[in-house]
Amino acid sequence: MLSNLRKACISQRLRMSQIVTRNLSSSESQFMILNSVGEDRPGIVSDMTKIVLDHNGNVGESQASKLGTHFGLMMLVSVPKDQSESLQDAVKSMSGMETTCYLTENPDTVQVQPESTGYAGHFSLAGTDDVGLVHEVTKVLAKHRLSIQEMKTYEDKSAPYGGLSLFYISGIATSPKPLANGFDPEAIRDELEDLGDRMNCEITIEDIEDDDDDDDDE
Repeated sequence: MLSNLRKACISQRLRMSQIVTRNLSSSESQFMILNSVGEDRPGIVSDMTKIVLDHNGNVGESQASKLGTHFGLMMLVSVPKDQSESLQDAVKSMSGMETTCYLTENPDTVQVQPESTGYAGHFSLAGTDDVGLVHEVTKVLAKHRLSIQEMKTYEDKSAPYGGLSLFYISGIATSPKPLANGFDPEAIRDELEDLGDRMNCEITIEDIEDDDDDDDDE
């Protein structure tokens, strides 16, 4: 049986996959990032994307997540330049949602130098909820010049431990090539384990193997 949370995530993905897309000339389009947050209810994604489509816009990349009793939606949108202001006004006036609009460039025309990854690790934490857990873990990662590529945190109140809720962190952190002098994954592991001992939780970071490196070794 799927959990309610996973069912909700799958439902949102299905709704996002049903968005109709239109091809617009990049020279005629304004690209923007829409970031919306509001009390969770059915139909938020549908209502927001309808506004975009009503302005002849197109939804590119997007992410959606339920946080507590709220729902957050972030979308990269392209819209004809003559409808840019109208679209911004429309999404900002959507009932029950707080929306910010950030104007940006067409990602396909921005020249970005590909960054080669020197190290990638999956970090995780499990333990009783306590103030400062996320800050302390990310502070250690930043100290070792690791950038967080993705991270999720959640609280499990259905499995109390000694009257306290359990708290979890899961994410991926990377460092580009060339690695900094003295970069040592073992030292990072030891420091996170020591932090876990002090904060009464288990913290680990496991190396993520590069498939390309494995192929080269064969």
